[in-house]
Amino acid sequence: MEKTLLIIKPDITKKKLIGKIITIIEENNLLIENIFMLKFKKDDAKLFYKDHEKKVFFNELMDFITSDKIIAIILTGENIINKTRKLIGDTNFKNAEKNTIRAFFATSLTENAVHASDSIDSAKKEIKIILDLIKENEYQ
Repeated sequence: MEKTLLIIKPDITKKKLIGKIITIIEENNLLIENIFMLKFKKDDAKLFYKDHEKKVFFNELMDFITSDKIIAIILTGENIINKTRKLIGDTNFKNAEKNTIRAFFATSLTENAVHASDSIDSAKKEIKIILDLIKENEYQ
């Protein structure tokens, strides 16, 4: 059974649209194994997005992703990574297929509503980071 991580980003939490995203997930028969609300500190965000560290948008991403709470959702199921990626749509919301999460909710390349792991290795790494943060903070 495959697992993946989906993060509802601060643009959605600020707009109080968390429930709408979760409804889309459930209506598409994706199984939620666990769900957490947390706020990334800068160091946490840098660790999570380490692969983007050298990219021009990195500082903007850090400011955005630490600006408010996120919702981290662990999804499980057969072929869940591909199913989730298809449901969220293209990173560039202008290229996202109709009826995807990003087509509905994204407003920019940075404020694109959600993040989802793009491979089994990424999912394992990202889920571990989130679970370690939850355990470390034992919710403050």
